[in-house]
Amino acid sequence: MNRERILRLLDYPPGTGWALWTINLLVQRLMRLDAECPYGKHFTSRVLHAHGLEIEEDCPKIRRSLAVSGGCYINAADGLRIGRGTIWAANVAIVSQNHALENLDASPPTAGIRIGRDCWIGFGAVILPGVELGDRTIVAANSVVRDRFPAGRAILAGSPARPVKTL
Repeated sequence: MNRERILRLLDYPPGTGWALWTINLLVQRLMRLDAECPYGKHFTSRVLHAHGLEIEEDCPKIRRSLAVSGGCYINAADGLRIGRGTIWAANVAIVSQNHALENLDASPPTAGIRIGRDCWIGFGAVILPGVELGDRTIVAANSVVRDRFPAGRAILAGSPARPVKTL
């Protein structure tokens, strides 16, 4: 493990709280739960295939979302790009991988997921493979996003998510 990665893991994201940061560090680094994830994350969240996770810049807001938003499921197998300043709440699912209908063990490649800059993903939202969210998009709580919204500057709500307001 190189020095830069160690410093990133030990870096305390502002607003996390020392007790939560310590628990997260112990579970992820000592107990080796999701240890391949290069970022500190909440001990109840799962980050699968972290090699496909690309964060635009090392941004304190994103690191804080990873550290304090519990119960999240992030699967970056087919690529997940998150823009600077994006935040999300607890219980969010971001799934870049799918399975074949005729063979549940097969995983055909998908287009991955791209989330723009300064997006806000509400509690319990689900983002499915192939989704692109433009900059400054807000996803309402419990929404299921399955389509592309590359223009951004919109509030998406519902299942399936549809634009309800333009910012």
